[in-house]
Amino acid sequence: MTPAVRQAIVAHARAEAPHECCGLLVGSGRRIDVAVPLSNVDPRPRVRFRVDPAEHIAVRRIVRRLTPRLAVIGVYHSHPQGPATPSPRDMAECHYPDWIFVIVGRRGRSVRAYQLRRNGPAVVPIILRTPRPVRRRR
Repeated sequence: MTPAVRQAIVAHARAEAPHECCGLLVGSGRRIDVAVPLSNVDPRPRVRFRVDPAEHIAVRRIVRRLTPRLAVIGVYHSHPQGPATPSPRDMAECHYPDWIFVIVGRRGRSVRAYQLRRNGPAVVPIILRTPRPVRRRR
């Protein structure tokens, strides 16, 4: 991911505290090009997150029109009072084992990425890099 993407995720986490923030990660493979902040519609936003389904669909529609071809490749959320590690609930509610899950811990002090698999979380190294241009298809 780029430094700007990381900064945007941390800023979103800090702005939403003490509630959990959430958003989608757009890119290709394991390369995160864009972090899209979404609404947390969970009725208990201090301890859980749920991406707004309508916003999720809208983001997917926009992403399909981008060139080079990109996709939703993951999700991010925060643990405002906890560590940047997957909680038991994160593991239990994971439905996309190929996605990258970025977690922002304790008021944005740490950011870590994982793939959440049945046998446990696998750390995905975060490498900060320069951005590539994104264009809309006509």
